[in-house]
Amino acid sequence: MSIAAKVMKFITRIFMYISYLSITIMLVMTVVDVVRRFIFGLAMSGVTEYSQMLLIISMTAMAYALVEGRFIAVGILVERFPKMVNLTIEIIMGILSLAFFILAGVQLLRQIAPSIQFNEAYFMIGAPRWPMYLALGASFCACTLATIVYVYDRIINFKDPREKTVFDENPDLAFMELSKDDLADAGGSE
Repeated sequence: MSIAAKVMKFITRIFMYISYLSITIMLVMTVVDVVRRFIFGLAMSGVTEYSQMLLIISMTAMAYALVEGRFIAVGILVERFPKMVNLTIEIIMGILSLAFFILAGVQLLRQIAPSIQFNEAYFMIGAPRWPMYLALGASFCACTLATIVYVYDRIINFKDPREKTVFDENPDLAFMELSKDDLADAGGSE
């Protein structure tokens, strides 16, 4: 694994933990609001806006999914293609994803200055909106870097389709090997 991939894994793992924390807070806050509303007849103000903010923060885990390869794959269709076609499709999709992440990230980051200038805030809670633009823009920028690292690693680690490995003959061995890599990463020995 390249140094860039290891650095991206570390950075995106931090984003993942931030995402876990925001989802947990959103869950607890929603449950408390429902209990207060239906049992005690007391509604908490601003829960919807806080949930919107936490949902935006939870989207920072997108980069982690990219780096770890935990995105949705249409295996039934893709497995029928030769390896070279799969690599070509991955590169094309990587370039399209890269364009999207760059455009979305730049647009979100460009919204920060006008948001500060016009004192844009959430209606109920009065919190400024610009930190959410920053969080989501940073997330898209991390996705941009993660996409570059992912596509680069796929190209560098590509094997000739004519080369057969033991993993091609027995996919269970590949799964066991991946599990060993995950255990080694978790233990810090590599």
